[in-house]
Amino acid sequence: MKKWIILSCLISIPSGAASLGTYRIYLDSEHQQNKFIVKNRNSTPEKCDISFSYITYDDKGAKKLSSKEQAVLSEPAIKRLRYSPKNFTIKPKSFQYVAFNYRRQINDKPAEYRTYANIQCVKVDEQLKKGITLKPTIMHSVPLVIRTGKSTDLDAELIFSQIKRQADNIFFQLALQGNRSVYGDLILVSSKGDKLKLLQKNVVIYPEMKYKDFAFSLAGFTEKNMKITFQETGKYSRKKLFSLPLTGEL
Repeated sequence: MKKWIILSCLISIPSGAASLGTYRIYLDSEHQQNKFIVKNRNSTPEKCDISFSYITYDDKGAKKLSSKEQAVLSEPAIKRLRYSPKNFTIKPKSFQYVAFNYRRQINDKPAEYRTYANIQCVKVDEQLKKGITLKPTIMHSVPLVIRTGKSTDLDAELIFSQIKRQADNIFFQLALQGNRSVYGDLILVSSKGDKLKLLQKNVVIYPEMKYKDFAFSLAGFTEKNMKITFQETGKYSRKKLFSLPLTGEL
């Protein structure tokens, strides 16, 4: 039975702060362990730990949750994980590997479980006779998705809806139907399938969001029969392609 984890990270890293040396990590039945690197670019040690949280979504965006709600919703995913180390100190100008493993469960039904692995690092100033002082730096919140069951048991369809065109601008919604998340890029392509413009990269839509609003300028593109496509990306994604035909000229 195919079981796999997607670990993806979309963060902005300030200069000098601890950073993650990966964009995404995937684990499946053939690759049950993977690891990523946390780098300390500072001249002082950094003490890091890993915790988990959960973000839920309404139709259009994120909803804030209490600590209790966070714990309840994160629990199904965390039960399926082993990770090491849980906390660590990185020496100056050094690094630490963190490994995630999928914990198999008997008779797991096909499902998608999500949580966020929060990797928080703080600077450690070791001052003689003054003890140890911790100074906050940054927390990396890494979206983590666990999918159980065969890949064919989890699917998604994207439907372009609420389409409006005003002058050189186009507005639409991407409505998601299915039981898995989708991740990919929105691209303007020609009638022959050639890429004309990358509209938005790294778009993520979760099942409970139902839809997401988009607006783009297509100024300068007047070719007939262009399309806006959503191309799934990622080594273990289904690589499905969804398209919105743009008939006529803008």
